[in-house]
Amino acid sequence: MKSAFFIPAVLILYSCGAPSADKKADIPDSAGSRVIFPSYPTERKNVKKEPVAIYTEKIKNPLNDWRFEVKILETMQTFRYLLKIEYEEMNEQDTLKIPNLGFEPKLEIRKGPEPYSCIIGFIDNKNQFREYKKVIATNNRLRVVTLKHYGIYYK
Repeated sequence: MKSAFFIPAVLILYSCGAPSADKKADIPDSAGSRVIFPSYPTERKNVKKEPVAIYTEKIKNPLNDWRFEVKILETMQTFRYLLKIEYEEMNEQDTLKIPNLGFEPKLEIRKGPEPYSCIIGFIDNKNQFREYKKVIATNNRLRVVTLKHYGIYYK
């Protein structure tokens, strides 16, 4: 009796396996249409020493040469970056994870709406800037705020 349930259960679990690496990602864009991207390697062969993107803003202070600065640096993992933030005498680090869109991520940092703020985003397959995170320094605090969430799923 148990084997009658065991064999179909194994077949169902086997057929519902995880998507393979050769499948393509199906990503909805802002207009609601679907965009198909092939998968991309998750490891980098060469990690650049220089930052991928930098944003710098001078802090108005007559006594000190301070600045608000955000740098994005590559790591060994293709879709993970090291985020270095400097504000006055504070130096912080964080991890930035970008969704795998099927090609090498192209990151940008743009000026934010508030003083001492910037928007981190990436360029999609249609050359549009996609806002992702906001870095802001207010009241002697540094914050990284997620503006939008992005993801992919497999058919």
